[in-house]
Amino acid sequence: MSLLQIIAKAVGKDRSTVANLLRLLKLPLSIRKLVEEGSLTQGHARALLSLEDPVRAGDLARKAVKEGWSVREVERRVAGAAGRKKKKAKPKDPVVAALEKALASHFQTRVTIKEKKGQKGTIEVEYHDAQDFERIFEGMTGRRASEVIE
Repeated sequence: MSLLQIIAKAVGKDRSTVANLLRLLKLPLSIRKLVEEGSLTQGHARALLSLEDPVRAGDLARKAVKEGWSVREVERRVAGAAGRKKKKAKPKDPVVAALEKALASHFQTRVTIKEKKGQKGTIEVEYHDAQDFERIFEGMTGRRASEVIE
């Protein structure tokens, strides 16, 4: 059982509810205060999470409160501020999806294969802490990371 599941059980909430609440802690303090005051809903705040610029996020949050924007309006403005429009996700190649699944099963963690043009790409292997990194590194190389560093 993950820590998130333990917390969710302890407070009597769904895991996804707790995860969403914890994500809000990544927001700038000014936005968190607006949520605490009730001026901004958690839905509005979640929409602001994708903005990397905390100043821009704070500006949009204050404007949303002042002008009474809906969550959908905040999402639309965030997409515009980030210089991107929502687009349909390209379905993943079934072969790539199967390879991701096989690697994830082997390493017992999330694996993402990102294809680029010209048969290039990257493979991302997620780890959760130093022990997990050590386990995955040893699985990839047959050596412990600490042996390589010395």
